[in-house]
Order: sequence, then structure tokens, then C-alpha cells
Amino acid sequence: MARENWTSSIGFILASAGSAIGLGNIWKFPYMAGTNGGGTFVFVYLLCVFLIGLPVMCSEMLIGRVTRRNVINALGKIELISSSTFGRNILCFLAGAAMVLFASIHAWLLAGASLIGAVAFARKGFAAVGWVCAILSFAILSYYAVVGGWIVEYIWRSLTATFTDIEGVTAIEVAKQSTAEFGAYTANPWRVLIGFAIFMALTGAVILGGIQAGIERVSKILMPALFVLLLVVIVRSVTLPGAWEGVVFLLKPTAAAFSPKVIMMALGQAFFSLSLGMAITVTYGSYLKRDQSILHAAGWVGILDTLAALLAGLAIFPAVFSVGLDPSAGPGLIFGALPATFATMPLGAIWATAFFFMLLIAAVTSSASLLECTATVLIERMRKHHKRCTRRCAVWIAFITCSLAGLLSVFSTADWTYLPCVEKGVRWCLGSLTQGNWFDTLDNLCSNWGLPFTALIIALLIGWVYGTRRAKINLLSSDASKNPPKWLLTAWGISVKWIAPVAILIVFLTMSGLLKL
Repeated sequence: MARENWTSSIGFILASAGSAIGLGNIWKFPYMAGTNGGGTFVFVYLLCVFLIGLPVMCSEMLIGRVTRRNVINALGKIELISSSTFGRNILCFLAGAAMVLFASIHAWLLAGASLIGAVAFARKGFAAVGWVCAILSFAILSYYAVVGGWIVEYIWRSLTATFTDIEGVTAIEVAKQSTAEFGAYTANPWRVLIGFAIFMALTGAVILGGIQAGIERVSKILMPALFVLLLVVIVRSVTLPGAWEGVVFLLKPTAAAFSPKVIMMALGQAFFSLSLGMAITVTYGSYLKRDQSILHAAGWVGILDTLAALLAGLAIFPAVFSVGLDPSAGPGLIFGALPATFATMPLGAIWATAFFFMLLIAAVTSSASLLECTATVLIERMRKHHKRCTRRCAVWIAFITCSLAGLLSVFSTADWTYLPCVEKGVRWCLGSLTQGNWFDTLDNLCSNWGLPFTALIIALLIGWVYGTRRAKINLLSSDASKNPPKWLLTAWGISVKWIAPVAILIVFLTMSGLLKL
């Protein structure tokens, strides 16, 4: 069966932007900025995106296009092309260091996984890292879809005029009420399950259509619609009284808010937002034609992704400050505090519907890319043993298994009440990395540990094993008119070989307590 391709460069860019622009930009970025110093977090985040994130993104696209395989086979083939055992030695050393680190914080499950990883890396090399990337994309979708379900719930609430004008009630009182309602909603897993199931069904429907008829066609429609809706909400938000305070909070850095934690949070957010280290970009790159420039495509994806995050901040923080709400409300900022803004607006239900529908667009395009990664691995691995395996069969298997895994997050979005036995096991296995529930624990493991680790491996693979000299040739398009200037290639090589690995290692050492800054 012939492998599909993107029909155009714009289709690939919009699909890749769709995978990157999601809840990480419109839900997670605002609350991360709100809880980590506002403009200071934004400044560090921008540095992480352009100095580390985009070079790693180019590397992942390169791996996909050169090999035209799923992430597991792709990483293995790149190592085979390189004809070097140097990379395996690096992998084994990193796995050993990770084992010591996790054992020191009593995260016994991860310490054991690192030991198994060291053995797997020694035997399978970078193909074993491909499995880590595939597992990460699977795990992220399992809790990402829960937030997608929240969006479905709030679209229903806005359509049924839950957000209407409230006379004689202050915004703060409305905020307290809406935050309490959000807490009550997430504490009821059976209600959360309904939205989760609907969101997963939407994601599966997009993937069943394939690359051209499904992901590319949907992205060409939904990405422009997303930016239009963002601009509409921004216009309303910045015209509210006192909105300028929110703009200043978002865009003005302060030295007092700077800390190593902010760097780690910004780096993890950059990888999560750009969909790096989770097999998406490798998978999408494997459908990329040779006449398309990777640097050009990655640059546009990075610009659109960063623009979406900043626009989301401009849509939210001015409105939050205008009614005197707390910008550090955390994950509940959009679902708990922001509805108070809509409640005090004329035609609040219409604005709420537009905002949450915009959020749904961003969520579906990203969740579709996550499910596509798992489906692609299944298709190509299963066809080794079952030649008649179809895309539809693989998508159904990926859809069902991910939905089942997501039930853990569904039943623990508030706390561990419904999963007491799971809580005991998780606390023993993960030690101090355990958060208030499984949802937060999984997000912490994936965003702040897993994604930076796999991105580090990708940078080492391309920068030191495959080699930047050989990589530069494959970054370019067969059409010379589409290629960027040579200085940009040189800058990419320096970043992927030196800046990205060193920066990620420093952040890891700082967060583990082994390095004091």
C-alpha cells in the first residue's frame, strides 16, 4: 500500500500547526503564564521556542522525511544510516544517570524503567527511544482528551445560556460561583465521562479520513477559523475597562519573577506546545515530499504556534484583569474564572460559545495528531505480521485502547477519591513526582520530564550521530528557490548540536537539585 503524502506545502504547514496549536496554547499557556510571573514566563518561553524548540522540530521533520517510517522504525533507520555505536553509548549513559536520579527521589517505577531502558538502548539503540516517543503521545492523549471533554461540556453550557447577564452581582462573586461549579463538575467523573467520550469520537472521526481527506482537509478549514475566532474574542477582551493591566502582565517581564522553575516550566511548555518529543512531528514529516523545505515549514509552524499562544493570552488576561480576577487561578483559569467574564458581558452566551468552540477546534486538531501517531505505529508494525491490516482497523485499536487508558484521568480529575488503590501504588512507584491526582501526575511526567528527555535524544541523534553536515542537505528542498539562506542552516546546526542539548541538560540538573543556580 503506497504511503500518503501531503497534497501541498500549505496543507502540511496548517496540519503541523494544527497539531502544535491546541490546548497547550489556549488552555495551558495562559495558566502557566499566570502562575509563573506573566511576562517573565513569556520571555523565557519565547527563547526556548526559537533557540531550542524550532531546531528540534526541524530535526524531527528531517527524520520523518528521510526515513518515511513511523517513529520507531525511523529512529532506528537514522542510526543505521549513521553506522555509529557512539549514540548507543550516550543512550546507556543517560539511562544510567536517570536511574540514579529517580532512585534518589524514590520514584522506583521510573528507576526500574530507566534500567530496562538502558538494556533496551544497548540492544535496539534509538529504535527503543521511538517506543518512548510513541508511549508519550499515547499517554498525553489519554489525559488531553479529558480537557477536550471539559470543552464539550462548556460549549453545551454556553449554548443553553448558562452564561448570561447577571445584574447586581460583582464579577468576583460570579468568579467564585463559576469556580465552585467547575470543581463540582470535575468531581463528578460520570459527567466528565460524557464529554470525554464525545471528544474522543470527534478525534477518531478525523483520523479515519486519513492524511489528505481527514487531517489535511480539516486543518485547512479549522486553522483559519481558529485565528478568526481568537481575534474576535481579543477585540472584545481588550475593549473592557481596565483591560490594559492584563496586557502589561502578559508582556512585561520582571526580574523578581525569574527562577530556575520558570525556565523548566517554560521549556516543558515549549515542547508540549510545539508537539515535540511525542512522535507527531516525525510522523507528519514522513508524509512530507522532497520538494518542500523543512526549515521553511518549521519556521511557519513555530510562528503560527507562538502567535496563537500570545493571542490566547491577549484574549484571556485583559478580560480577567478587567473584572479583578486572579491570573494565577491555575488549570481552572479558563473553565472556572473566565466564565465570570462572559457572565458580566452583554450577549455573554454568544461570546462564551465562540470562545469554547474556538478551544474545541484547537483541541481536536491536536488530539487527531496524537491519535495518528499511535495509529501509524500500529499500521506499520502490524503489517509485518498481518499483511491485510487496514488503516481503519489500526485506528479503531488505537481509539479503544487510548479511551480505556483515559478512564484513569477521567476518574481522578478532582482527587484520588475514586482510585484509592491506584493512589497508593502511584505514590510508591513515583515518590515525590506524584501530584494531587493521576491527571496532574501524568501531565507532570510527560510535559516536564518525558518530552524534554526525548527532545534531548533527538538533538543528540541528529547533532552528533547522524551529523549536522549530512542533515543540512536533507533539510533543503529539491527546488532551490524554496531554500532559506545559508546562515540560517549554520544557526540551526549550532543550536541542535550545542545549544539545545546543553540547555536541556542544565535544566534537568537544576530541577533535580544536582545543580544550584
